[in-house]
Amino acid sequence: MSDLPQLRMRHRLGALPPIQSIPRDSVLRIARTDDVPGLCRVLSEAFGKSWDCAQVHEEILANTDVLAVFVIEKLNEIVATASYQIKKFPDPEAAWVHWVAVLPSAQGQALGEIVTRRVIEEAVVRDRTTVLLTTDDVRLAAIRTYLRLGFEPDPCHESHTLRWHEVFTTLNR
Repeated sequence: MSDLPQLRMRHRLGALPPIQSIPRDSVLRIARTDDVPGLCRVLSEAFGKSWDCAQVHEEILANTDVLAVFVIEKLNEIVATASYQIKKFPDPEAAWVHWVAVLPSAQGQALGEIVTRRVIEEAVVRDRTTVLLTTDDVRLAAIRTYLRLGFEPDPCHESHTLRWHEVFTTLNR
C-alpha cells in the first residue's frame, strides 16, 4: 500500500477525555535545539528508518510550518515526541499533529497519547478550528490512541473507505 496516500483523521476540538498522567519520573516540555540527537533516536527507532541530526533539525525544529515540538523526557532521555504543524492545504485553519513517535522501550505508557493531546491543546490555545493528522494503516496502536482522543476517520482519497473498513475490522477482532 506504499503507493497509496496515508489515512487522514480529524479532531473537531470538542471535549477531550481525561488526561493521562505523565509518569512521575518524566517531564513534558517544548523541544530545544540540544534535543536533536534524542529526537533523532526516537524517530529512527519508532519508524524503523534512520534519521540523521541534520534531517531532524531541518524537517522539524527549523521548519517554519512546525510551530511547536513537544517531548517527554525521562531520566534525561527523550522518549516521546509530537509536533504542532500548520499547512496551507487542505484547511488553512486546521492544525496538524506531526511526527508522533515513542521509543519502543517506552511504549505502553500512554506517552504517544500525552504528546498528541498536548498538540490538540495547543490548537485550542491558538484558536484553530480542527486538528488533522495522517497515519499508516498498519499503525493500529496509534490509530486506537487517536480514536480514544476523539479523532475520526476523514476519508480524502478513493481508497480510504475500504481501508478504514479494514482497519476497524482488525481493531474489533
